[in-house]
Amino acid sequence: AYPQSLLNIYDPPSILYYKGDIGILNEKPCLGIVGSRRHTVYGREIAYKFASLLSNSGFAIVSGLARGIDSWSHKGAVDSGGKTVAVLGCGVDICYPPENKKLWEKIAYSGVVVSEFPPQTKPFPGNFPRRNRIISGLSLGILVVEAKENSGALITADFALEQGREVFAVPGG
Repeated sequence: AYPQSLLNIYDPPSILYYKGDIGILNEKPCLGIVGSRRHTVYGREIAYKFASLLSNSGFAIVSGLARGIDSWSHKGAVDSGGKTVAVLGCGVDICYPPENKKLWEKIAYSGVVVSEFPPQTKPFPGNFPRRNRIISGLSLGILVVEAKENSGALITADFALEQGREVFAVPGG
């Protein structure tokens, strides 16, 4: 059940923990959507709409369940009945940020939550750049929405370029 797309990246995770339908990662093409935690209304609407349209077109939406654009991307996929993949920087038994608990539960039920970190691993800051290589590694391409300079979203874009993935951008408003 290990995702084929991760086999060819630098430093693939040796194990993935998951909650939900891991088969999605090999059954559907995946596209990542990442971006700013402090987005504009335009950024929120674009992330939600792209996630909704792409998931209705057969893509699974991959993101990091973070505040902001990540959350709106997951919501767009879930609300449209599509599939989404939440890649965590903590154990799959921990919802971070905690305000996304209901979204985390919906994703675990209708999509999949994955992490390379064992259960009960807390969301330490150093875990998130490692998580970002998995977001891009699972994805055919990454859509970056309103990312700030030196943001985690741009780290994901750098990983995507290193991994030979397409990178698309929606500038900030």
